[in-house]
Amino acid sequence: MKRIILALFVVAAVAVLAAPAYATELWDPHLRGINEGLAAGALPPPGVYFINNSYFAPSDHGYGAPFGAPSGHANTNVKLFAYVDVPILLWVPGCKFLGADYAMAIAQVFDYTNLRIQVAPGTYIGGATWGMFNTIIVPYQLSWKLPCDFYIMTGLGIGLNDPTNSPATVDTLGPGPFAATGNGYYSFEPTLGISWLHAGWNLSADLHYAFPLKDSGTDYTSGQQLAIDYTATYTCGKWTFGVGASQETQTTVDSIGGTDIPDSKANAWTLGPIVGYNFGPCSLQLIYNFPLYTNNDVGGEICNVRFVVPLWY
Repeated sequence: MKRIILALFVVAAVAVLAAPAYATELWDPHLRGINEGLAAGALPPPGVYFINNSYFAPSDHGYGAPFGAPSGHANTNVKLFAYVDVPILLWVPGCKFLGADYAMAIAQVFDYTNLRIQVAPGTYIGGATWGMFNTIIVPYQLSWKLPCDFYIMTGLGIGLNDPTNSPATVDTLGPGPFAATGNGYYSFEPTLGISWLHAGWNLSADLHYAFPLKDSGTDYTSGQQLAIDYTATYTCGKWTFGVGASQETQTTVDSIGGTDIPDSKANAWTLGPIVGYNFGPCSLQLIYNFPLYTNNDVGGEICNVRFVVPLWY
Protein backbone atom coordinates (compact mmCIF):
# COMPACT_ATOMS: atom_id res chain seq x y z
CA MET A 1 0.00 0.00 0.00
CA LYS A 2 1.44 3.40 -0.96
CA ARG A 3 2.62 5.58 1.91
CA ILE A 4 0.91 8.58 0.33
CA ILE A 5 -2.41 7.33 1.72
CA LEU A 6 -1.07 6.00 5.02
CA ALA A 7 -3.38 8.40 6.87
CA LEU A 8 -6.27 6.11 6.02
CA PHE A 9 -4.78 3.24 7.97
CA VAL A 10 -4.65 4.51 11.53
CA VAL A 11 -6.06 3.46 14.89
CA ALA A 12 -9.49 2.04 14.24
CA ALA A 13 -9.88 1.00 17.89
CA VAL A 14 -8.42 3.84 19.94
CA ALA A 15 -10.59 6.91 20.21
CA VAL A 16 -13.57 6.55 22.50
CA LEU A 17 -16.02 9.00 24.08
CA ALA A 18 -19.12 10.72 22.84
CA ALA A 19 -21.33 13.63 23.61
CA PRO A 20 -22.47 13.33 27.25
CA ALA A 21 -25.45 11.03 27.55
CA TYR A 22 -28.07 10.91 30.26
CA ALA A 23 -29.46 7.49 29.46
CA THR A 24 -25.98 6.23 30.22
CA GLU A 25 -24.67 7.61 33.52
CA LEU A 26 -22.68 10.34 31.77
CA TRP A 27 -20.54 9.67 28.66
CA ASP A 28 -21.18 7.17 25.90
CA PRO A 29 -18.25 4.74 25.68
CA HIS A 30 -17.46 5.61 22.02
CA LEU A 31 -17.04 9.07 20.54
CA ARG A 32 -19.72 9.16 17.87
CA GLY A 33 -18.23 9.13 14.35
CA ILE A 34 -14.63 9.60 15.53
CA ASN A 35 -13.27 6.90 13.18
CA GLU A 36 -15.12 7.98 10.02
CA GLY A 37 -12.68 8.40 7.15
CA LEU A 38 -10.27 5.71 8.32
CA ALA A 39 -9.61 2.26 6.92
CA ALA A 40 -11.02 0.28 9.83
CA GLY A 41 -9.50 -3.05 8.80
CA ALA A 42 -5.91 -2.05 7.99
CA LEU A 43 -2.79 -0.67 9.68
CA PRO A 44 -0.19 1.74 8.25
CA PRO A 45 3.38 0.67 7.47
CA PRO A 46 5.67 0.04 10.46
CA GLY A 47 6.36 3.21 12.42
CA VAL A 48 5.14 5.57 15.12
CA TYR A 49 2.22 7.88 14.31
CA PHE A 50 0.65 10.84 16.07
CA ILE A 51 -3.05 11.37 15.32
CA ASN A 52 -4.98 14.33 16.69
CA ASN A 53 -8.75 14.71 16.43
CA SER A 54 -10.29 18.12 17.21
CA TYR A 55 -13.94 17.24 17.71
CA PHE A 56 -16.69 19.85 18.09
CA ALA A 57 -20.33 19.31 19.07
CA PRO A 58 -21.48 22.95 19.09
CA SER A 59 -25.26 22.68 19.35
CA ASP A 60 -26.40 19.48 21.07
CA HIS A 61 -29.87 19.13 22.60
CA GLY A 62 -31.39 16.46 24.83
CA TYR A 63 -33.64 13.88 23.14
CA GLY A 64 -36.20 11.53 24.63
CA ALA A 65 -37.66 10.70 28.03
CA PRO A 66 -34.59 11.53 30.20
CA PHE A 67 -34.93 15.12 28.96
CA GLY A 68 -38.71 15.40 29.27
CA ALA A 69 -39.33 15.02 25.54
CA PRO A 70 -41.28 12.44 23.49
CA SER A 71 -39.29 9.51 22.13
CA GLY A 72 -36.96 10.70 19.36
CA HIS A 73 -37.78 14.38 19.89
CA ALA A 74 -35.59 17.14 21.31
CA ASN A 75 -36.05 19.28 24.37
CA THR A 76 -34.46 22.45 23.03
CA ASN A 77 -34.26 23.87 26.54
CA VAL A 78 -31.30 21.53 27.17
CA LYS A 79 -28.25 22.85 25.32
CA LEU A 80 -24.71 21.50 25.31
CA PHE A 81 -21.48 22.71 23.71
CA ALA A 82 -18.65 20.18 23.78
CA TYR A 83 -15.06 20.27 22.51
CA VAL A 84 -13.08 17.03 22.66
CA ASP A 85 -9.40 16.78 21.75
CA VAL A 86 -8.24 13.22 21.09
CA PRO A 87 -4.43 12.86 20.80
CA ILE A 88 -3.30 9.32 19.98
CA LEU A 89 0.07 7.60 19.71
CA LEU A 90 0.05 4.51 17.48
CA TRP A 91 3.01 2.14 17.27
CA VAL A 92 3.24 -0.41 14.48
CA PRO A 93 6.44 -2.36 15.26
CA GLY A 94 6.46 -4.39 12.04
CA CYS A 95 5.98 -7.79 13.67
CA LYS A 96 3.24 -10.34 13.12
CA PHE A 97 1.08 -12.45 15.44
CA LEU A 98 -1.15 -15.25 14.17
CA GLY A 99 -0.35 -14.08 10.65
CA ALA A 100 -1.62 -10.55 11.35
CA ASP A 101 0.14 -7.20 11.51
CA TYR A 102 0.39 -6.05 15.14
CA ALA A 103 0.02 -2.58 16.69
CA MET A 104 -0.64 -0.92 20.05
CA ALA A 105 -1.84 2.57 20.98
CA ILE A 106 -2.70 4.98 23.77
CA ALA A 107 -5.02 8.01 23.90
CA GLN A 108 -5.29 10.67 26.60
CA VAL A 109 -8.42 12.65 25.81
CA PHE A 110 -9.09 16.24 26.87
CA ASP A 111 -12.60 17.69 26.84
CA TYR A 112 -14.50 20.88 27.64
CA THR A 113 -18.26 21.00 28.16
CA ASN A 114 -20.73 23.85 28.68
CA LEU A 115 -24.23 22.77 29.70
CA ARG A 116 -27.19 25.19 29.89
CA ILE A 117 -30.77 24.38 30.83
CA GLN A 118 -33.63 26.84 30.34
CA VAL A 119 -35.86 26.66 33.42
CA ALA A 120 -38.11 29.60 32.48
CA PRO A 121 -38.34 32.03 29.56
CA GLY A 122 -35.06 33.92 29.52
CA THR A 123 -33.73 32.09 32.59
CA TYR A 124 -30.98 29.46 32.32
CA ILE A 125 -28.92 27.45 34.76
CA GLY A 126 -25.77 25.51 33.96
CA GLY A 127 -22.03 25.38 34.15
CA ALA A 128 -18.82 24.66 32.25
CA THR A 129 -15.91 22.42 33.11
CA TRP A 130 -12.81 20.93 31.51
CA GLY A 131 -10.37 18.11 32.24
CA MET A 132 -8.96 14.77 31.13
CA PHE A 133 -11.21 11.91 30.16
CA ASN A 134 -10.32 8.35 31.16
CA THR A 135 -7.01 7.18 29.70
CA ILE A 136 -7.57 4.71 26.85
CA ILE A 137 -5.02 1.98 26.23
CA VAL A 138 -5.09 -0.44 23.33
CA PRO A 139 -2.75 -3.35 24.09
CA TYR A 140 -3.25 -4.93 20.70
CA GLN A 141 -4.62 -4.48 17.21
CA LEU A 142 -4.33 -7.34 14.75
CA SER A 143 -4.90 -6.75 11.03
CA TRP A 144 -5.14 -9.45 8.37
CA LYS A 145 -5.00 -8.86 4.60
CA LEU A 146 -7.56 -11.06 2.86
CA PRO A 147 -8.09 -11.89 -0.83
CA CYS A 148 -9.73 -9.37 -3.17
CA ASP A 149 -8.36 -6.32 -1.28
CA PHE A 150 -10.34 -6.98 1.88
CA TYR A 151 -8.84 -6.30 5.32
CA ILE A 152 -10.06 -7.22 8.78
CA MET A 153 -8.78 -6.01 12.14
CA THR A 154 -9.59 -6.82 15.75
CA GLY A 155 -8.52 -5.01 18.89
CA LEU A 156 -9.34 -4.12 22.47
CA GLY A 157 -9.76 -0.69 24.07
CA ILE A 158 -9.52 -0.38 27.87
CA GLY A 159 -10.79 2.73 29.60
CA LEU A 160 -9.07 3.38 32.95
CA ASN A 161 -10.86 4.92 35.91
CA ASP A 162 -8.56 7.95 36.13
CA PRO A 163 -10.37 11.09 34.87
CA THR A 164 -9.54 14.55 36.17
CA ASN A 165 -11.99 17.43 36.37
CA SER A 166 -11.65 21.16 36.95
CA PRO A 167 -13.97 22.90 39.40
CA ALA A 168 -17.19 23.77 37.59
CA THR A 169 -17.32 27.30 36.23
CA VAL A 170 -20.83 28.60 36.76
CA ASP A 171 -21.98 30.69 33.84
CA THR A 172 -23.39 34.19 34.28
CA LEU A 173 -26.97 32.98 33.92
CA GLY A 174 -27.02 31.15 37.22
CA PRO A 175 -25.66 28.05 38.98
CA GLY A 176 -26.73 24.61 37.94
CA PRO A 177 -25.66 21.15 36.78
CA PHE A 178 -22.63 20.54 34.60
CA ALA A 179 -21.30 17.61 32.58
CA ALA A 180 -18.16 16.17 34.20
CA THR A 181 -15.29 15.37 31.85
CA GLY A 182 -14.86 11.67 32.60
CA ASN A 183 -16.58 8.48 33.75
CA GLY A 184 -16.10 7.06 37.25
CA TYR A 185 -15.62 3.50 36.09
CA TYR A 186 -13.50 1.14 33.98
CA SER A 187 -14.72 -0.03 30.57
CA PHE A 188 -13.71 -2.68 28.04
CA GLU A 189 -14.34 -2.30 24.33
CA PRO A 190 -13.55 -5.12 21.88
CA THR A 191 -13.49 -3.91 18.28
CA LEU A 192 -13.80 -5.27 14.76
CA GLY A 193 -12.87 -3.35 11.61
CA ILE A 194 -13.66 -4.43 8.04
CA SER A 195 -12.39 -2.65 4.91
CA TRP A 196 -12.39 -3.02 1.15
CA LEU A 197 -9.48 -0.97 -0.25
CA HIS A 198 -9.26 -1.02 -4.02
CA ALA A 199 -8.12 1.50 -6.66
CA GLY A 200 -8.52 4.48 -4.34
CA TRP A 201 -11.77 3.30 -2.76
CA ASN A 202 -12.17 2.83 0.99
CA LEU A 203 -15.37 1.13 2.11
CA SER A 204 -15.15 0.46 5.84
CA ALA A 205 -17.18 -0.41 8.92
CA ASP A 206 -15.64 0.07 12.36
CA LEU A 207 -17.51 -1.83 15.10
CA HIS A 208 -17.10 -1.29 18.85
CA TYR A 209 -18.95 -3.10 21.63
CA ALA A 210 -18.58 -1.49 25.06
CA PHE A 211 -18.88 -3.16 28.46
CA PRO A 212 -19.00 -0.43 31.14
CA LEU A 213 -18.32 -1.60 34.69
CA LYS A 214 -20.20 -0.34 37.73
CA ASP A 215 -19.41 3.09 39.08
CA SER A 216 -18.58 2.24 42.70
CA GLY A 217 -19.20 5.82 43.78
CA THR A 218 -22.80 5.95 42.51
CA ASP A 219 -23.71 2.22 42.26
CA TYR A 220 -24.76 2.99 38.66
CA THR A 221 -24.04 0.67 35.72
CA SER A 222 -24.44 2.04 32.20
CA GLY A 223 -25.82 -0.31 29.58
CA GLN A 224 -23.71 -2.07 26.97
CA GLN A 225 -23.43 -0.27 23.64
CA LEU A 226 -22.75 -1.14 20.03
CA ALA A 227 -21.14 1.69 18.05
CA ILE A 228 -20.37 1.56 14.31
CA ASP A 229 -18.59 4.20 12.22
CA TYR A 230 -19.08 3.86 8.45
CA THR A 231 -16.82 5.18 5.67
CA ALA A 232 -17.18 5.40 1.88
CA THR A 233 -14.41 7.51 0.28
CA TYR A 234 -12.42 7.78 -2.94
CA THR A 235 -8.84 9.07 -3.12
CA CYS A 236 -7.65 10.77 -6.31
CA GLY A 237 -4.10 12.06 -6.13
CA LYS A 238 -3.73 13.95 -2.87
CA TRP A 239 -7.46 14.54 -2.38
CA THR A 240 -10.02 12.30 -0.69
CA PHE A 241 -13.79 12.75 -0.94
CA GLY A 242 -16.67 10.74 0.44
CA VAL A 243 -19.31 10.29 3.10
CA GLY A 244 -19.33 8.95 6.62
CA ALA A 245 -22.01 7.84 9.05
CA SER A 246 -22.22 6.71 12.65
CA GLN A 247 -24.52 4.49 14.67
CA GLU A 248 -24.82 4.32 18.47
CA THR A 249 -27.14 1.57 19.78
CA GLN A 250 -27.44 0.72 23.48
CA THR A 251 -28.30 -2.96 23.75
CA THR A 252 -29.01 -3.29 27.49
CA VAL A 253 -30.68 -0.89 29.93
CA ASP A 254 -28.89 1.02 32.65
CA SER A 255 -29.24 -0.05 36.27
CA ILE A 256 -28.70 1.46 39.70
CA GLY A 257 -28.28 -0.64 42.81
CA GLY A 258 -29.03 -3.72 40.70
CA THR A 259 -32.42 -2.35 39.58
CA ASP A 260 -33.00 -1.83 35.86
CA ILE A 261 -33.94 1.66 34.68
CA PRO A 262 -36.76 1.52 32.09
CA ASP A 263 -36.55 3.53 28.86
CA SER A 264 -32.82 4.10 29.26
CA LYS A 265 -31.44 2.75 25.97
CA ALA A 266 -29.62 5.45 24.00
CA ASN A 267 -29.74 5.47 20.19
CA ALA A 268 -28.24 7.87 17.66
CA TRP A 269 -27.50 8.03 13.92
CA THR A 270 -25.51 10.68 12.01
CA LEU A 271 -24.41 11.23 8.39
CA GLY A 272 -22.23 13.69 6.49
CA PRO A 273 -19.37 14.47 4.07
CA ILE A 274 -15.64 13.77 4.35
CA VAL A 275 -12.85 15.77 2.65
CA GLY A 276 -9.14 15.02 3.02
CA TYR A 277 -5.81 16.23 1.68
CA ASN A 278 -2.40 14.55 1.88
CA PHE A 279 0.51 16.97 2.30
CA GLY A 280 3.08 14.17 2.17
CA PRO A 281 3.74 12.68 4.62
CA CYS A 282 1.27 14.53 6.89
CA SER A 283 -2.43 14.52 6.11
CA LEU A 284 -5.62 16.32 7.09
CA GLN A 285 -9.27 15.22 7.08
CA LEU A 286 -12.43 17.23 7.71
CA ILE A 287 -15.54 15.29 8.76
CA TYR A 288 -18.98 16.82 9.26
CA ASN A 289 -22.10 14.95 10.42
CA PHE A 290 -25.66 16.13 10.91
CA PRO A 291 -28.03 14.17 13.17
CA LEU A 292 -30.50 11.76 11.58
CA TYR A 293 -32.09 10.34 14.74
CA THR A 294 -31.37 10.59 18.47
CA ASN A 295 -33.24 9.18 21.48
CA ASN A 296 -32.43 9.05 25.20
CA ASP A 297 -29.19 10.90 24.48
CA VAL A 298 -27.88 14.28 23.46
CA GLY A 299 -27.35 14.88 19.77
CA GLY A 300 -26.62 17.50 17.16
CA GLU A 301 -24.07 18.50 14.56
CA ILE A 302 -20.56 17.03 14.69
CA CYS A 303 -17.37 18.46 13.17
CA ASN A 304 -14.05 16.62 13.43
CA VAL A 305 -10.67 17.85 12.16
CA ARG A 306 -8.12 15.02 12.00
CA PHE A 307 -4.39 15.62 11.57
CA VAL A 308 -1.97 12.69 11.11
CA VAL A 309 1.81 13.03 11.53
CA PRO A 310 4.18 10.09 11.06
CA LEU A 311 6.86 10.55 13.73
CA TRP A 312 8.89 7.63 12.39
CA TYR A 313 8.17 5.24 9.54
